[in-house]
Amino acid sequence: MAEFALVIFVVSLILVTIVSRRRRAAWPGNLRRLHAGVQHRAELMAPDEVVRAVEADYLAAHNWTADATLSGYTRFLAEAPQYYAGNYLKRQYKIVHQHMQSAKSGVRFVGIMRSTHQLRVRHFSDDGLSCYIVDYQTKRRILTYEYWQLHHVQTQALTPAAYVFRMVYDKAARHWKIEDLIQQLPRGWEEKAMSGSSVPLDDSLPIAAGRDT
Repeated sequence: MAEFALVIFVVSLILVTIVSRRRRAAWPGNLRRLHAGVQHRAELMAPDEVVRAVEADYLAAHNWTADATLSGYTRFLAEAPQYYAGNYLKRQYKIVHQHMQSAKSGVRFVGIMRSTHQLRVRHFSDDGLSCYIVDYQTKRRILTYEYWQLHHVQTQALTPAAYVFRMVYDKAARHWKIEDLIQQLPRGWEEKAMSGSSVPLDDSLPIAAGRDT
């Protein structure tokens, strides 16, 4: 009887996994409009399971970043396209290459960001293939390691901060990737962003003024 129950459990687990994969593979799907007709609040939102997938893939990218940084730049460069895309991927490649060039003369140090993440997914595009995610980070700290022996050098505490990232859906890979860091929210906007209020998104440069050129 116990063996039969175990078989039923395994089969059920396999079916749940298959259904979950099919749901994610079927995206993009239907979107719903929130606050239709309300100025600065109207936005498109995906089903709850898609929102959870965005959050899970975003956190997976952050966890991988820490692990890969400590594992070596070779792994980082090879696996980065699985988690990043677009401008964010280019930026990470540039940063890594700069570190590699500066490290040729001797000791290398690497910094790992650790924090508690409170997430809110916002503003899906019309085709459902991109969205924004607000990451309100608390208990932030940077752990500095000596690269070669992974000896912990110091820990620096940072104040809480909120960032807005753009996420894009990779149809071939069937998961979400970080495509760009849009901005850090001004102080005081954290609670508004997490509560669903309008977010002051601005991925363009302001009009030049004064000494700006």
